[in-house]
Amino acid sequence: MRKYLSEFLGTAFLVIFATVALIYVSTFSIGQLFDVMAVLGLAIAMLMFVFGPFSNGGHFNPAVSLAAALNKQISWKTFGGYLLSQVIGAICGLFLAVSTLIPVINTQMASSSTSTSSTVSATKIYETLEPAASVASLPVSLTIEAVFTFLLVFVTVLAFKKMPKQAPAISGLTMTLTSFVAYPLTGGLMNPARAFAPAIMTGLGSSAHLWFFLLIEIVAAVLAGFAVKYFAADEAAA
Repeated sequence: MRKYLSEFLGTAFLVIFATVALIYVSTFSIGQLFDVMAVLGLAIAMLMFVFGPFSNGGHFNPAVSLAAALNKQISWKTFGGYLLSQVIGAICGLFLAVSTLIPVINTQMASSSTSTSSTVSATKIYETLEPAASVASLPVSLTIEAVFTFLLVFVTVLAFKKMPKQAPAISGLTMTLTSFVAYPLTGGLMNPARAFAPAIMTGLGSSAHLWFFLLIEIVAAVLAGFAVKYFAADEAAA
């Protein structure tokens, strides 16, 4: 039970850090995009250090857990528990972050605007956090999401096998770099739980591209899992 609670808390805090950082930049103009991605990388590293000893290194991402299961780092039963914990954690973290910041955002907007009707709803924020092909075409966005999901999962799971003590730092750096490139084009953050949470909050009806992104992230995770099998094999077997 402790490992599932660790995944729940780790994913919830990850989503809280991500959501708050993005809102700070987009609404309050505090920092820049790279600052958000640096926060994500630091959050991943910190959460893996804290919760990793209790949950096979700390995944906080169904794509990472899937690749870990393919490499027999965790059982499929554990994968199912992690998946449920991560999705619930992402939903709870998102709800807590948005519901806490909505009054702050509206107060800030009211004080800086002459219009008394200038308010932001939680639904509007949830919709902006969903993955979407808003800048590039859908095929290009899905390709970008696949490539960087593959890279993030591959590096993280390989680090679990080859350099477990350094895995938090390695995963955090990889998260910062991949999200900085991918987020402006897809908003997916290479994490099915993070992509699914805002869609759940809006009733699964507002994101036209959600299922495409979820599918491509799962495929990328499977490919990353097999790539880890190949690169982590013994020299004699390779």
